[in-house]
Amino acid sequence: MADSVKKRRARMSANSLADIIAWPGDKSDLFREIGRFVYEYSQLEFDLRNIFRKKVGIDFEHDDIMTAGFDFAKLCAALVAVSAIEEDGDADPVFKKLMGKCHDVNAVRIAVVHGRWSSTFGGDRAIHIARGSMKQQRMFEYEGDLDEHSDGIVKLRADIAGAVRAGDERRGPPKKKRILRKNKA
Repeated sequence: MADSVKKRRARMSANSLADIIAWPGDKSDLFREIGRFVYEYSQLEFDLRNIFRKKVGIDFEHDDIMTAGFDFAKLCAALVAVSAIEEDGDADPVFKKLMGKCHDVNAVRIAVVHGRWSSTFGGDRAIHIARGSMKQQRMFEYEGDLDEHSDGIVKLRADIAGAVRAGDERRGPPKKKRILRKNKA
């Protein structure tokens, strides 16, 4: 972490009055960070849907129809279930851990989109109330906090792609499953 960021954080922590007074200035950095996070999250979700589609053999034209009912958490759970089927019982532990990280990213997304954003002289932040605890949380208080989450998503996407590739190489080519349909006679 840069010294300038550390100094700003220390100054902001010590100055509670700055947290009350609204900041009328430029918020373009805040908007850029939020936009980047939303973009990276959407790319992660697309990657997961694409992996699911390939793993269960859904053709691309039916993908939206077949996966529309999955929210992000259900999609992650479905991918872990597919991994368990591929591994003959237990999901690949590396892949399962990565899906846990996806759940963590989703918790951040919930705070980004459902939190109440404020911009004060003390900094920009989201205040989010978790449904489970009903306690208020201050999030993304410092410039760059949300960018760190975005960088984490980029790394997570690469790690997931690597884990899927490693699992596919370990198992070999997938077995073609043929679905038999009854003839209408």
